Amino acid sequence: MAKSYDLILVGAGMVGALSAVLLAKASLRIALVDKHTGLYTLSTPPAYDARVSAISSQSKALLEEAGVWQNIPKNRVASYDNMVVWDGVGEGMVDFNAHNSDMPELGHLVENAVLNDQLLARLKDDASVDLYLDDQLDTYELNETGVTASLASGHQLNAQAIIAADGALSKLRQDNDFDTVEWDYGHTAIVATIEIAQSHQNTAWQSFGEEGILAFLPMPSVDGREYVSIVWSVPPSDAEALMALSDEAFCQRLHYAISRKFDVLSVTRERQAIPLRQRHAKQYVKAGLALIGDAAHTIHPLAGQGANLGFGDVKALVAVLSNAQRRGEALGSLRVLRRYQRARMLDNIAMAAGMETFKRLFASHHPAVVGIRNMGMKQFNRSRMLKNKVVARAAGLSSFS
Repeated sequence: MAKSYDLILVGAGMVGALSAVLLAKASLRIALVDKHTGLYTLSTPPAYDARVSAISSQSKALLEEAGVWQNIPKNRVASYDNMVVWDGVGEGMVDFNAHNSDMPELGHLVENAVLNDQLLARLKDDASVDLYLDDQLDTYELNETGVTASLASGHQLNAQAIIAADGALSKLRQDNDFDTVEWDYGHTAIVATIEIAQSHQNTAWQSFGEEGILAFLPMPSVDGREYVSIVWSVPPSDAEALMALSDEAFCQRLHYAISRKFDVLSVTRERQAIPLRQRHAKQYVKAGLALIGDAAHTIHPLAGQGANLGFGDVKALVAVLSNAQRRGEALGSLRVLRRYQRARMLDNIAMAAGMETFKRLFASHHPAVVGIRNMGMKQFNRSRMLKNKVVARAAGLSSFS
């Protein structure tokens, strides 16, 4: 016999798991399906996992509402109060400061595995959520009045709608013929955790230079020693060469790529190389189905906004569906699901366009372009009003919608 739910949520990553917690808190019955076992192997500091996320004020508030943020061990979270961005082939620099923006901090850094682990722990205690882990959709049928699904395990499920949080390569998006706009960025991101000799000063450092786009993101100190997570975006051929270097040679290249601001002592976690691709679904919804997070959109990691855009989707989806439930509306109807799409699409497109503009702006090393670019950066850095607007947007405190 089929078991009935309000929603079937596919994908128990950060976005899917947070959606399940908050939707259940809104009195909806949730089935959460993921082929992952839900068991995470956590790093031992200072060998922090290379995959980390920058968490904005809005995202932190959602995680607090879910009762998750409070349970993350303090020694697994690093806050940053400043962000310094500079042109590595010129003299342009912009300094964002939390105090100047009347904020306690600009954001936090946390390992993806740590956050996922806490979200799953929270869900295991939630009577309104049934976990179907190490399992996946086998067959399903969608329509506005309800959906049916059969899992590989043989479980039969009924619900009002399916929410696809199954990542950038979303099978639900592909199987249901959602058109996308996408292209390769021509960049591969090298991620790793490194030890540095100097203090990171609770600051996120980012250089746009001849060596590519390089971010040093502060991680928690251990026994007075300083660590950062790096995201180094370079053309694929350069990434291949960098990945082939010994750790010692790689650290030396990092020292020069970050404009010699830090002495790089060691790599504490194995480097990973991740090809970067921009992707945006032209529509987020169809009858009985909605895409959220990376299933709907992926962007360049240069501003660290990927996870925050996904959490923004969660906030909008929960608001739309909980309101519809109170009104007695069918959760899978296009009329309802399009409210979520309208709430999120403009913001997500604007952020993707902004990241593409930044990437292209810093791609040229022609002296005339560098001069104009640096002049603009200096002017921008002198405008506290403009910088505060950018900080508010990155924190999720303002939007384009």
